[in-house]
Amino acid sequence: GVTRLLLTRIPFFKEIIVSSFSCPSCSWSNTEIQAAGRVQEQGVRYTLAVTSRQDMNREVVKTDCASARIPELDFEVPAFSQKGVLTTIEGIIDRAVAGLEQDQPARRAADTEVARKIDEFIGKLRQLKEVNSPFTFILDDPSGNSFVENPRAPQRDEALLVTHYRRSPQQCALLGLQLDAKPPDTAEDLRDEVLQFNTNCPECNAPASTNMKLVQIPHFKEVIIMATNCDSCGHRTNEVKSGGAIEPQGTRITLRITDPSDMTRDILKSETCSVEIPELEFELGMGALGGKFTTLEGLLKDIRDLV
Repeated sequence: GVTRLLLTRIPFFKEIIVSSFSCPSCSWSNTEIQAAGRVQEQGVRYTLAVTSRQDMNREVVKTDCASARIPELDFEVPAFSQKGVLTTIEGIIDRAVAGLEQDQPARRAADTEVARKIDEFIGKLRQLKEVNSPFTFILDDPSGNSFVENPRAPQRDEALLVTHYRRSPQQCALLGLQLDAKPPDTAEDLRDEVLQFNTNCPECNAPASTNMKLVQIPHFKEVIIMATNCDSCGHRTNEVKSGGAIEPQGTRITLRITDPSDMTRDILKSETCSVEIPELEFELGMGALGGKFTTLEGLLKDIRDLV
């Protein structure tokens, strides 16, 4: 099938993403919506007094974490029981009726009494669409990204009550939000831990593992060392990334080697660094070896292997 995505803006609300899927083989189609922004600072509750057929046509944005209730029927669509949808109040009732009717044939065969009670309830839901008597529609979304249309916007709608509230710890947990007042120092944790993630070997494309470590270089700064080892072909590579921002000025370091002990000096070569040996009239351009954290002897060996 084909999935289409549309970024659109609802007047007096915000931007949303509408995704629509259709299958040409069986003609099945599905439409969902997602909020294009972040989770809001507060939750929101819309309370609408439905008194006419025009109210049934009000536009509704219901995210997957929102719940919809009709107190007069003691009816509720729980949070996370349906995907997000852009619809109307009548559309929400139709969707609830379709969900209840889905398993009715099996219920009639297994338990006729339960099926009869559900049929009665479905009849009550369908009567709501005629608005023979007023009822209350409540949409509660702890993420703050749901919406009920106000046809008189930007003026106030007397039939619609919008309430913003602070989320409870249980609602924050359901949304996957951090509850700790003081976030953990992740950088401190990384200094004592070697992170490992799966990747593919750049030589044979076989599954391999890459190790990453945050290292503090004395009298300098923090760097990130990444090393990849392939068990299939034996390929090994390592790379160094700077752990901070780009400095305001460049740096040129000139070292005169006079003793064999100079070959053991630690060297940090960034990706944008060039290397020059005037005695050999040799120059290595930027990006030729990538980032390296090694010794002077190791850098010369890497240059020899590259040449």
